[in-house]
This record gives sequence, C-alpha cells and structure tokens, in this order.
Amino acid sequence: MVRPVVAGVDGSEESLNAAAWAAREAVARGTSLRIMHALEWRTSNLQFSPGVSAQREWAQNRIEEARQELAETRPGLEVEVEEVDELPAKALLDAARKAELLVLGSRGLSMFEGWLLGSVSLAVIAHAAVPVVLVRTGWEPPVAGGGGTVVVGIEPDGSYDPLLGFAFAAAAARQAVLRVVHVRRPEATIGSSSEEEPSGRLFAVLLAPWRRRWPNVEVEEWLTDGPAAQHVVEAAKDAQLLVVGRRVHRPAFGARIGPVTHAAVHHAGCPVAVVPHS
Repeated sequence: MVRPVVAGVDGSEESLNAAAWAAREAVARGTSLRIMHALEWRTSNLQFSPGVSAQREWAQNRIEEARQELAETRPGLEVEVEEVDELPAKALLDAARKAELLVLGSRGLSMFEGWLLGSVSLAVIAHAAVPVVLVRTGWEPPVAGGGGTVVVGIEPDGSYDPLLGFAFAAAAARQAVLRVVHVRRPEATIGSSSEEEPSGRLFAVLLAPWRRRWPNVEVEEWLTDGPAAQHVVEAAKDAQLLVVGRRVHRPAFGARIGPVTHAAVHHAGCPVAVVPHS
C-alpha cells in the first residue's frame, strides 16, 4: 500500500501553498493527501488566553476552504484533514513515520504563532525519517506539460542512493532534465589534470546504474569545485525542484542539517527536498 503525502498546514498562505504542491505530488505518486493541522500556543494558560478560540477557528476555516478547493480541482484525489493537539514538531515527525513525503511551507505566520516557525521546520528537517519538501512562499509550478530541471547536489562522501533515487524519480515524473551537481573536495583540484580525472570517472560510474534504470531521464553532469553551497543553489536558479541530503546521525542530538542543505532551504527559490541518507 502506498503511503500518503502529508502536508503540515496552519492556515497561513505559506502552508496552503505547500498543501497545493503536496496535492500535485500526491496525484503524481498515485496516493492520497493528508493535511495535518496543529498550533503551538505561546501562552502557559489557554483558559485565560485571549484570542485562542478565534485563532483556532480562523485556521480551521482556512484549511477547510483549501480542502474543498483541492477536492474540486483534483476530483480523483483523496484528501484527509487531521487535527492534532500535540506540539507541532512531534506531530509532524510522528506523521512522517507513516508518510511517503512530508511537505511544509518555508516561512511562518506573521499574525499568529504557528507551527511553520523556523525552529519547528528545522527540527523536522533534521529528524524526519522521510524526505521533507519545503515550498517557498509565492512559488508557482511551471506550465503543465513537462520540461524544466530537477537539481540534485551530491556530497563528497556518503550514500548517494536515496538522493539519486528520489531525484531521478522526480525528474521522470516531471519530464524534466536532471542536473547532478558534484563539488569536489578542495584537495582534489590541486595539481595536474591527471589528479582531476578520477573524480570525473567516479562521477560517471556513480551515475551509470541510475541512467540504466531511468533511460528516459536526460542527465546533465556538473562536476565543479569551490563553495559547495553556493554552486548547488546557483545550479537550481531555474529548477522545478532542488534535492539535497541530510546525514542521519545516531544518536541524533540537535538540529544538524549541514551547510549545503542549510543554504538550500534558506536561499533556493524553488521547492527543496531534504532526503535523509547515511
């Protein structure tokens, strides 16, 4: 059974935009959409807190309107709204264990304190067991019919399979070119060209099985050197989606996502998928 795509929604424009992206992704994957709704209140006594009921009603109305719109525009998509009273980060991480993908807006609320605050999003990205996609405010999908670019950034070390698997599948679903960006270690660029050639050969070997598995995906190989974060973000300027990795640390203390992923989620204009890997 295919697990649902989950969108964390708090009623803000940012989160509703993310829910719309999640709906398109759910349709492409042939699965359902689950809209998770939770609010993190900043007061210690809800009984005497002014405006709590109004805030909750405002968010619920916005989410119901979004659900109805998605049901009308995507009649074949099953949309479920789940309300939880837990803290936002815990609710999202729990939902991620039973999801294909977790989708969040990239910014928090301006009027109310919601669950898309930076600290919550960062905690979820750092600890989720599944890929997390951040959708920036105001981002619009390209014209239907395919095209465009999916970009994946490859680190010097680690297991690339989760990133490449996600990126190739995303490019195939979008009929997009896959741009694979690999930034060499500084020491690999010092010396003669013969010292640089192994990096290129390793890159080709790394991609070979994925090219065979996805023969219809056009691949651009970007082998470069210099600041990795800068190169990956620049490569995604015209992208539909940027895919970056997040190393799984055990035990996982703190919210560590790495400099490239940190730069991507803060500076990339397109949606960013953060894929956990070893």
